[in-house]
Order: sequence, then C-alpha cells, then structure tokens
Amino acid sequence: MAVETVFLLPGQGGYTPGNLAGDDSPDVREVLDAADRVAAEFGREGVSHLMTNADAPSAADLMRSDSFALQLAVFTSAVAGFRIAERQGGPDVVVGHSMGEIAALTVAGAFSLTDGARLVCHRSEALLAHCPSNGGMVALELPAGRTAHLVGAVADRGLAVAVSNAPRQTVVSGPDEAIGTIARLAGAMGVRATRLNAPFPFHSPMLALAAHAFGEAVTGIRQRPLRRAVYSPVAGGYVHDDSDLRALIARQLTAPVRFTAAIRQLHADGAQHFVECGRAGLSGLVGRTVPDVSTAHTVRVRGTDSTPAPTLDETVPAEPARTAEVTPAATPAPVGVDVLDELRELYASTLGYPVEVITGDADLEADLGIDSLKRAEMLGKVSAQFGLGEAALGGRFLAQPTLADLADLIATTQASTR
Repeated sequence: MAVETVFLLPGQGGYTPGNLAGDDSPDVREVLDAADRVAAEFGREGVSHLMTNADAPSAADLMRSDSFALQLAVFTSAVAGFRIAERQGGPDVVVGHSMGEIAALTVAGAFSLTDGARLVCHRSEALLAHCPSNGGMVALELPAGRTAHLVGAVADRGLAVAVSNAPRQTVVSGPDEAIGTIARLAGAMGVRATRLNAPFPFHSPMLALAAHAFGEAVTGIRQRPLRRAVYSPVAGGYVHDDSDLRALIARQLTAPVRFTAAIRQLHADGAQHFVECGRAGLSGLVGRTVPDVSTAHTVRVRGTDSTPAPTLDETVPAEPARTAEVTPAATPAPVGVDVLDELRELYASTLGYPVEVITGDADLEADLGIDSLKRAEMLGKVSAQFGLGEAALGGRFLAQPTLADLADLIATTQASTR
C-alpha cells in the first residue's frame, strides 16, 4: 500500500505531568473523561488530573506508587496526542510502540475509546497480580543482533531481547540478576548500559502468567472493523479485521517489539513524514533509523494563542529527521514544563539514552552518570537550543543537579529577558 504519513503512538515514556494542560477542546476532553470513567469501573481514582496539572506526580513517582494510573495515563496521553496531531491532517498508517499498540488500535477503530481504556486497565491488573517482582529492563547501545548474542551468552530462560528501538539501541528484559550480568558484560565491552525505570520486565518470558490472565480477562471486549491501517511492530506487519487483536495485545507482553524493522519497512513503502502523538522520543528513534524523512511531535503551545502551528512538511526532506512541532491551538501551559520536555529529548538524543530514562528528578551525575565535563558540553547545546547566549555562562546553570532544576532556571532566565 502507498504510505506517506505515519502517526506513532508512544508507550512507556508517553506521560509527563500536565502534558495536556490548557487544552480544553472537546476531542481531548472526551478522552480524559473516558479514562476517568473506566478507572472508576475498576475502583480507581481518575487520571485526567495527571495530564492537566503540571504539579502532578512524575512518571517515576507513579511507577513506584501507582503503576495502574501510570499505564492508563500513558494510553490517555497517546490517544489525546493523536487527536491533536489529526487536526492538521490524518495519517496513512498508525503504529504503536509497546503498550502504545492498544492506543493505535483504538484510534484505528478496532476498539471503542472506552474499551481501549478497559484493555489497559485489565492489562495493568494482570501485571499487578501475576508479574514477578524481581525483573527489570536495561537499554544497550548495541544492534539487536549483537544484543541477542549477549543474551545467549548469559543463558537465562527469563532473559530476552525485548525491544529494538533503533539500529544501535536495543532493550533487554528479564530477571534482575541476569539484567545485572548483561550490564556488566556490556560495560566490559565498552557499551553503554542504562537501567530503565520500567514498572515491569515487559516483553519477556517472565510475563507469561500475566499475559494468559490478561487474555482471559478481555475475551468479552468487542473487536470492531478497522477504519485506518495499523502496522504492528510485534506482529511484524499490517493487521486486518480477521486478525485476533485481543490475542495480539496479550501476546505482546512476552513478545519482542521490532520498532526498527517497522520503521524501515514503512520507509520502504514510501513513508516520508512521521508524527509522534506526544513526545516520548519516538521521532528521534526514527531519525536514527532511516534517512531523508521529516519528523514531528505534538507539544503544547508556547508564547501566545496566535503562535502559528507549523505544517508537517516544515522539515526539509533532504536533511535527515529534523524535528518540527505540531502544536495544538490551546491555552499555553507553564513554560517550565515545555522546557523540561525539550531538555529530556535533547539529552536523550545526544547521549543515546531512551527518553524514559531522562526524568526531571533524575540526578544528572548520580543517576545518569553525566560528569562535569559532559555537563559543560551539554550546556553548550542547551544554550544554543534555548537562545540563552551569555546568560548560560554563569556557574548557576552548571550547578543544577537535575533537569527539572535546570528547566526552572532556563524558564526564569527567558522570562527575565523578554
């Protein structure tokens, strides 16, 4: 099939506090209200406040205290992001990354909005009830093939290549002890290994019981005819009305996500524009995977309501993956929140980290291993991106311990120079 524009729906990393703040549009409100209603069905507090309040708990906080709310917030953010992106034109194909497949199938019509949220809630309950507590995930700066050899060398049946994100970014999932061995082996090879803030060891054999329980719980949810084309990185191709999509998303808990292969295939099919429905770093992964494409992501408006929204073709196709912003016509959110989002993506893309690792409260040195020399180097990039000029030369910028602190200082500096 002919493909030009692809919408990407994020999984983990797709939620940040207040990421929908200021957007009071009916299409986004419908998504938030549906999520709250379904949360109540499961005896849980609603999640809309997480996305409309910039002071809401971070993803890292929710991972520790309420993974159920985190998963539902990720789904809600992705579906709302799709509706924001769609205002400037719809896609030829939608692709979900990891849990984002449920959101992708929902916006494509395979499940109603309410049933999509129910699928996420049943998935969360199955994970909470059946997932072992001794598992995790680690990202490696290695191609999937070499990572598979490393996993084979460790020879732990619970260990698996979980996600191929980009040509040189692969995620391994499994038991804590085996994950630690993988990290040590990678270090001995001179390969960066980063433990992810993931609530469960997704896409590994450790989730087999949870996958079975999830599949049993959702047999009564109705699958509907697709209204849009969906490419599944887990199925390795397009899904169809005769595909058992409930079985697919249950199997996804233990199956690998071949995101790199999906992007390459869509590019081969003609895709030139990739729009991330949110801002979790997927657009950056596309840029590291295929050349001569444009990427965009949905973000909140900064400045005033009259700020023009760039078109999807703003990126020059001859330049690999320069990122544009698809902006909703809404009341602007606090500047510092937008700055933090930009900092997370800048640090992730420059340092080769998955964006979900770069949380606002992570200590730059203790948690991320960014020493003073690397921080000074990154500060040059920060100054250029935010137009700080000589204001960034002071030691205050270098001394900020977290990205949240740095974002607040940047926002304050920008406000004082207006």
